Amino acid sequence: MKFPQKRMDQAAIGVSMLCILHCIFLPLMLLLVPAIGLQFLADESVHQLLVCIALVISLVALSIGCKRHKAWHVLIVGIAGLACLVFAVVFGHDLLGELMERIMTVVGSGLIIACHIRNYRLCAKTTCS
Repeated sequence: MKFPQKRMDQAAIGVSMLCILHCIFLPLMLLLVPAIGLQFLADESVHQLLVCIALVISLVALSIGCKRHKAWHVLIVGIAGLACLVFAVVFGHDLLGELMERIMTVVGSGLIIACHIRNYRLCAKTTCS
């Protein structure tokens, strides 16, 4: 496995974890953030930025990995996870409410994390460059 592929999968897992943490702990952050001067973390644009980063890194890492190991189901499930994240950010709060938006974010991020772990393992087994 090439070094950049490994790093991209790790970065995508990290960004997806940040999405989950941001979503789950946002109510707590709304209480604590003003006290420690990090108000920008409570802004919805942080979630949007994380999703944009996850989109780019995930699509590149999964595409490269799938070209190597030919397990295209990994890419398909990853795209489904990304679609959940995008839907949650763009429409979730207005159409589904706050709780369902969070659930969709956690489900989408979980799918992305699982896909990148699978992608990483499949790429590690592949000997082609």
